[in-house]
Amino acid sequence: MAGISFDGLASGLNTTELIGALISVERVPVTLMENKLAENEARVSGLRSLNTQIAALATSAKENSTAAAFRPATGTSSSEHVTVTVADGATPATLDFTVDAAASKHSGVSAPLSGWAGETLTITANGTTADITGDSLTSLVNTINGNAELGLDATLVRAGTDTDGNTTYRLQLTSRETGAAAAFTATRADGTDLFANGGAVTSTASNAKITLFPNTGAEQIVTSATNEFADLATGVSVTVSKEAVGSTVTATAANDPQAATERAEKLLKQINALLDAIGTVTTVTASTGTSGSTTKAGMFVGDSTVRSIEDKIFNAAVRTDDGTSQAWFGVEPDRYGRLSIDTAKLKQALTDDPAAVGTALANLAGRVHEAANTISDKYDGLLTKSIESRVTENRRTQDGIDAAERRLAMREQTLRAQFTAMEMAIAKANSLSSYLGSQIATNQAAANQR
Repeated sequence: MAGISFDGLASGLNTTELIGALISVERVPVTLMENKLAENEARVSGLRSLNTQIAALATSAKENSTAAAFRPATGTSSSEHVTVTVADGATPATLDFTVDAAASKHSGVSAPLSGWAGETLTITANGTTADITGDSLTSLVNTINGNAELGLDATLVRAGTDTDGNTTYRLQLTSRETGAAAAFTATRADGTDLFANGGAVTSTASNAKITLFPNTGAEQIVTSATNEFADLATGVSVTVSKEAVGSTVTATAANDPQAATERAEKLLKQINALLDAIGTVTTVTASTGTSGSTTKAGMFVGDSTVRSIEDKIFNAAVRTDDGTSQAWFGVEPDRYGRLSIDTAKLKQALTDDPAAVGTALANLAGRVHEAANTISDKYDGLLTKSIESRVTENRRTQDGIDAAERRLAMREQTLRAQFTAMEMAIAKANSLSSYLGSQIATNQAAANQR
């Protein structure tokens, strides 16, 4: 039966052990390939981890590659009902204004209705006119709400009962947007206003309004369809609320050197962290312990591709386009191939000349982004291609291992067949020897009797 063997029945040899030893010898090349595959897979994993870190730096550097990124500003308001929002790069500003009106939606309710029997309601809203019909108040509401072009919300508000005891409802329509342009009309089939004769317009659409520089020769009215007044000054927006109406407000925007310093430090430290990670895997480190001095080589010692990546990132961070030093704002290379960051000097420079320092930092970020993206681009990146090449090599190695394993399995079957044949031959020889010995003994005994 296949899979069953009887070691040394005729020869007395441990044939399974012998076959195992022979296969082990022939398997040495496979073991070498498996070791190579394991080592290469570890390298691929290391490269992928490194590539992820470089891609993250590329993204961060790109986000900080504009001078505005290092000119964050803070906004303040003299009123708790007015919010000041500032964008990166906002110019310092002080704005005095009165809040004259808040933006509002348009809304109205009909007189009490007990039903809707297919009558056409003509609505003009948001620059669109639509004839709305329905065989009930509910279907009328659903049709209005389903018409995105009108931009209205319809609902039914319980209004009591009619003389017959039937429940009545008011049809309420409200614009989804604020501002004067959100006003609308609703006319019944007989030409009457839906909101007349027992109905009412409960809120009139209007713009928000503020007066800049009140009581001066520069007094200026500004309106907005929403309660936000965008870019009143460069990068400075304010949002008012109805509670602020009638008040005089002072809104300010100022540079924030502390926030700018923290943002710059974050990017510079991210660059150093990447350089440290590359240095760890490309150098040999020595240590001394109870067993004496030992050395440990990084995974990519001698790997020119990884080493070149470290050079590209470092050079991008320290080599300016005009060859000038960046020490004037607290950033310079140290003797270990990293960035030395003088936080106090950086903050002072950002305080004294935020525009110049912001531009210099943005240029640094731009160079780093270009270098990091060249390395980590998911299609053409230097490291991406290196990873793809190693993955292809690993596939070929795995294919070689699989093929060798199949050959070894066939070789083992052949050896088992050969040893089985040998055992059968020995068994036959032993049987013949026993027979001949028996015949000789019989003939000898007969001769002795004569």
